[in-house]
Amino acid sequence: MRFLKLLLLPIFAFSFELEFNKKFYHALPHDTLTTFIIITIEDDSEIRVGERLEVFNQKIKSYDKVERKLGSFNIRPRYKHSSSTPRVAAYVGELRYKVNSRKARFMDEFIAEITKLKRNRDTNISVNNLSWSVREETYNVSLDLLRLEAINWASTYALNLSKDLNKDCKLKKIDINKTRQMMPSERAIYSNAEISSKSIPVPEANQERIVINPHYVMECK
Repeated sequence: MRFLKLLLLPIFAFSFELEFNKKFYHALPHDTLTTFIIITIEDDSEIRVGERLEVFNQKIKSYDKVERKLGSFNIRPRYKHSSSTPRVAAYVGELRYKVNSRKARFMDEFIAEITKLKRNRDTNISVNNLSWSVREETYNVSLDLLRLEAINWASTYALNLSKDLNKDCKLKKIDINKTRQMMPSERAIYSNAEISSKSIPVPEANQERIVINPHYVMECK
């Protein structure tokens, strides 16, 4: 039995595992301009508030050069307290949309078209968080390609390591962690007084990086 152990010892002595990390990243240019547009109307009549908001709603839905997603459409009473008895002083309606566009000029044109509908001082239009980002579909495709790059690199590295060491080296395990590094991006907010039928300044597009840091375990025999 002791002789058998001595024969096996050289075999195990030349087998080993190699563990290390390597960073991979892709830089993605911003491709989508996003904003939240809010229209607020105050009127004595709840019905008129609804009718006036619907004018904006129909205009927004008919503009097909941008992507639109309805956030909310609501009307609520505004109370005034007199002699400890609350009474309805007016009705406030609010219409919210999230808007995406691939082109800044379409977003600019969309905001100008909506602004043209403003007729009264009791109507307020605001544009919030106007900023660039990367579409989620683009991000997911790039992340898959980055994972594939990390796997292909490991296969090639194992082959080269086998040749250099004259051993049979294989990828035993790989753990991939990802992070999303967003570059600082301007976010613009425009109030009623700043929005007109003229162009509004659009923040400059930037980029963000997808970073993965795989942990490799190689086994060589």
